[in-house]
Amino acid sequence: MTYLWLKALHTAAVLVWVGGLFTQSILLAALVRSGMEPSSRSLIASVRQWDSRVTMPAMLLVWALGIALGVLSGSFSKSWLSAKLVFVVILSGLNGMQAGMLRRYSSRPDSRIPGFVRWFPGLIALSVLAIAILVTVKPG
Repeated sequence: MTYLWLKALHTAAVLVWVGGLFTQSILLAALVRSGMEPSSRSLIASVRQWDSRVTMPAMLLVWALGIALGVLSGSFSKSWLSAKLVFVVILSGLNGMQAGMLRRYSSRPDSRIPGFVRWFPGLIALSVLAIAILVTVKPG
């Protein structure tokens, strides 16, 4: 498979993963504001199912293809890639935190979602923006 095909698949996986991250974070932020209603249960179950079947595999594909691209291009010695990886690790951690919060909340509706999740959509957006700038401009 050529480098450009790997890059295209990596980009597609990133789009799917980030879409799933935003879906999780917006649902969590809404639950903090409004609380759990009976109709929320099916929505939470749907988002959790999407996460396990689509978002998580997309994240794993992002990592695998990203590592392959880094090796093929010899970019691991570049400072822009190191900076990008910091943001990718942050997004990966957020994915796990959000999935865990949704899992706990769906099994124990009386549990409390921390208020700081309201900041997750913005953190995701800023991380994606930083990654886009680093990948495009490749500073340093």
